[in-house]
Amino acid sequence: MDNIQRFVNYLLDPEAVNTDLKSPLWSLGIEYSPIPDPPPPPPRASSRPLAVPQHITVASAQSKLSRYLANASNALRKSSPSPEQANSDGQDIPEVPELVTMSWPSAFVENIGSKLYMTYRTDFPLIPRTSNGPSFITVGSLLRGQINDKAGFTSDVGWGCMVRSAQTLLANTLIALHNTQPGSTEEKNIISWFADDPQAPFSIQNFVHHGWIACGKHPGEWFGPSAAARCMQITCSKFKDPNLLVYIGGDAGDVYEDSFMRVSGGPADFKPTLVLIGIRLGIEKVTPVYHEALKFCLRIPQAVGIAGGRPSSSHYFFGYQNSNFFYFDPHYPRKSLPYRADYESYTDDEVASVHTRRVRSIKVEDMDPSMLIGFLIRNMDDWKDWISRVENLQGRKFIHISKSEPMFGQGNSINTDGYVDLGLNRRRRSLSVEPAGNVSEDFEHIALGDDDDDNGVQELESEDEGEQDRKSQQDEDDLDFDKCAT
Repeated sequence: MDNIQRFVNYLLDPEAVNTDLKSPLWSLGIEYSPIPDPPPPPPRASSRPLAVPQHITVASAQSKLSRYLANASNALRKSSPSPEQANSDGQDIPEVPELVTMSWPSAFVENIGSKLYMTYRTDFPLIPRTSNGPSFITVGSLLRGQINDKAGFTSDVGWGCMVRSAQTLLANTLIALHNTQPGSTEEKNIISWFADDPQAPFSIQNFVHHGWIACGKHPGEWFGPSAAARCMQITCSKFKDPNLLVYIGGDAGDVYEDSFMRVSGGPADFKPTLVLIGIRLGIEKVTPVYHEALKFCLRIPQAVGIAGGRPSSSHYFFGYQNSNFFYFDPHYPRKSLPYRADYESYTDDEVASVHTRRVRSIKVEDMDPSMLIGFLIRNMDDWKDWISRVENLQGRKFIHISKSEPMFGQGNSINTDGYVDLGLNRRRRSLSVEPAGNVSEDFEHIALGDDDDDNGVQELESEDEGEQDRKSQQDEDDLDFDKCAT
């Protein structure tokens, strides 16, 4: 069934073609010429005369050629109407210019192939269901022939695309941070962190676990950008090996210097920090005035990609050409990636399963306006450079940098197409990890107390009368869930 699904996706999502030989290609801060590579030189002619089989004579060759030309001429006459037939209705035949398609430059394709690419996976260790969570049987899973276990989920097909896009963003941030080369031991180490197993720190099991604890997202429920950002923040705070922290901006593209410095360690002890900005740039489509600013987010040196997509279908965007945005599509099921403590033992096929050289693109007007944008800030000089670039951007901006964070704010209350509201609510500060500014649709308030023992995991509070019963049920679900997900 996986092969059938891939074939259907291939038909519905054909590979992008190179028709614009004037506009440059951009991929996470790197510019490429759109001009294809020159064709290889023709093979040198052999000095030895070609041997002609004895049974082929000049007469027989001429006869075959005559029959071929006659058949071709007849086919053309049948498929092309005569001028009289074409103009019988009084309308002129418009001239259609031929679309010239060229191959993509090899350097650009190699750049795509060097990135990590996370997709749907099947047959991974069970993610237990919660009592009030989504059904393990969906219309999509029935059509794909994938029935999850009654106790939970062994595949994320149909609901895990935003998690996979977030994993891809985080994985390529780590690739950029550590300057990792394709096929290297360092790359295999990073791949092991994203294996489909609870032992892997950035596995889908751990994303789902923290999505439930911190954001109220049930296993099998579709994530929005805010929940995905929160899970990246929590997993990076718990797993120290990558040497990466995560700062989540406020609503409406706000970034506050004081809260960023608290997360990154400030000038005296600065640590590489991933800045995540959850934003909505329109109602149904990206508002045209933001198109150039969106390209800016993939053109500057700090760019690490965008987790966004089409309406209700998440992708990872890494580059653009003119109005076409290049992306990875996670909706291609593959067998689960096993966790290997000895990461050097990953097979070539397993490594190849997190790479692709296929070029896909989408028009900016077809993109969903809700997205999660990432920037990697390596040091203080990088931070100052990023601020300068954002402030000097010409045109309409959606990233706003302020000196200090306000104590109170009013969110935009947007919750469309499954995306989580990115609005701010009243909160107490966390001592360990900067608050995400995230609210789940199930809860009215988020409070961070001094007794938080989950390295920044938010304690969910509500003023609803039935909240204590709901929390008791959640505690019971947590006991079952933690057996496999911690």
